[in-house]
Amino acid sequence: MFDHRIALMLAAALFAFGIAANGQTLFKQVDKDGKVTYSDKPPKDGEKASNIVVDKDANIIKLQTKDSSGKEQKFADIKARGDARAAARAKLAKGVETAEEGVAKAKKDLEGGREPIKGETRIVVRKDGNSVLRLPEYYARIASLEEAVKNAEERLKIAEEKYRRGSPD
Repeated sequence: MFDHRIALMLAAALFAFGIAANGQTLFKQVDKDGKVTYSDKPPKDGEKASNIVVDKDANIIKLQTKDSSGKEQKFADIKARGDARAAARAKLAKGVETAEEGVAKAKKDLEGGREPIKGETRIVVRKDGNSVLRLPEYYARIASLEEAVKNAEERLKIAEEKYRRGSPD
């Protein structure tokens, strides 16, 4: 029994693989049992086949866009759109790079700021020896540097997510 769905699926597959789109001719043959065969090769001598006419523009979508007045216009310069997309992607990549630099600087500042600075310590004199006491100002400064690292890492995470999505928002 001949199944038209199989024939249609085969024809669609041929279109999908570009046989018809490349300007080649397709041939449809039906054998004595009703089996339909599609091919890009011409039939052998003595075999009957019909040519399939293919519209080479059948699977092309014409892009449209609206101008500022809301009127539909054809998008004339696809290269300009591609260039704009590439520029936007480069801007997002630059944002990631800047955020990475921010993380590196914040970590370097934290590591460089581990030593107490003037006014953040007191010397405690004891019988068994002197010791240095770090004051709350020291711990507040270190907490601020640690917060700067945390914020820089969050900005990096956001920049990377924007880059992955391909969207500046």
